[in-house]
Amino acid sequence: MARTDRRLWTMVLCGLLLGAAGCYDRVELNELAIADLMAIDRTEDGRLKVSLQFIIPSELTNPGGVGAGAGLKDPFYIMEAIGETLPDAFSLLQAKLPRRLFTSHIRVVVLGEDLARAGIGPVFDSLTRIRELRISADVIVTRGEASILLRAAPRLGRLPVSALSNILNQQIVPVRSIRELAIALVSEGIDPFVPAVGLAQRIETELEAGVRAQEFELQGVGIFRGDRLVGFAPLELARGLAWLVDEAPFAAATIPWPPPGGLPSPPLRPSDLSPEEMMIQRDAPPGFPEGPGQGLLAPNKITPMVLRGQVSFHTEVKDGQVAVRVHARAVDDIVTNQAGLDLTDPAVIPPLERELARSIEQRMRAMLRLAQEELNADVFGFGELIRKNHPQLWRELRRDWHAHFRQLPVHISAEVKVRRTGLTGNPTIFRPEQLRQ
Repeated sequence: MARTDRRLWTMVLCGLLLGAAGCYDRVELNELAIADLMAIDRTEDGRLKVSLQFIIPSELTNPGGVGAGAGLKDPFYIMEAIGETLPDAFSLLQAKLPRRLFTSHIRVVVLGEDLARAGIGPVFDSLTRIRELRISADVIVTRGEASILLRAAPRLGRLPVSALSNILNQQIVPVRSIRELAIALVSEGIDPFVPAVGLAQRIETELEAGVRAQEFELQGVGIFRGDRLVGFAPLELARGLAWLVDEAPFAAATIPWPPPGGLPSPPLRPSDLSPEEMMIQRDAPPGFPEGPGQGLLAPNKITPMVLRGQVSFHTEVKDGQVAVRVHARAVDDIVTNQAGLDLTDPAVIPPLERELARSIEQRMRAMLRLAQEELNADVFGFGELIRKNHPQLWRELRRDWHAHFRQLPVHISAEVKVRRTGLTGNPTIFRPEQLRQ
């Protein structure tokens, strides 16, 4: 009996050893054509043009930058194919490649404007079904053809997709992945949006003479109604969108001081300059107004940087009419004080906080007007909020939600706390008697 057990265990161990000897379905790296960036356009006859940017691993180790040597080459190349569907285009691309097409490393998907305006639903049906594609890849839209973005030559970094991903990760505007966009496409009460990216010309240096010099540029967001692009929101309005979807932007926003229409700051006291100093001022170039920094295009400005932001949403129903209340809270750091405010005086901070809160409210209201009055697209998800909080009312509104959204009352308020006033105290260009309160 014991001998039988030993034989059985020997057979089991031999089977395990044979199974661990290697992978039967392994694919070596030098047998793969690795794609990291994809662009999808619509042709004139309604088919899909798919452009893929492939990595050349051997060129990634080549030292130097653009123009550093005659033998330096781009560590990528681009292939295109036109098909009826996305998998069809992939199969046609495979026919042009000497290696197996590998799409698991695609980090960004670029949608062309014509495709986005025609409808992205069929494309996302393929993007979410293909097993090899990662649904965590970011999605962007561009004006014109998407394939042109693949020809950019960012200076910082050898791979364009790395530069593009880093720009999106700066949190200037909200970013959406394949998964998040697909969920918005099939959900009720919310319309999709994605960042809008274009190309910006770079100033050439002597080493770059004759080479293409185009960088990626974040230009705002593309707004969809259903699965169709209906317009673009510029970068300034996109910051208001970030607040309205509770993704506070990490960016600076400048406000004038004193506030327009508000109580003016105390006037500057008469100058205490000596006659010799007055002579120096009279000898200054003519045409510049008096006062520190008054020759600038935008003097008397305050620039905060958002450190933390949070937005709460509430719905209320009165006499059968639903309304949404949005309240934003922010913690700011003052990074520019051109107005000469005495930030060491506690009495200065409350009116400054109120004005900063008013500027956030203005940005949110401007984005709300664009979405309600011009584009009629609920990219904020207010319909989804009503569906969760008032399901019975939503059954009455869902059939014609966009018509109700255009008239939806949205009450916006903001609250700002200034926790930091910069690394320095009062501005050095202002004397104590010139500081404003």
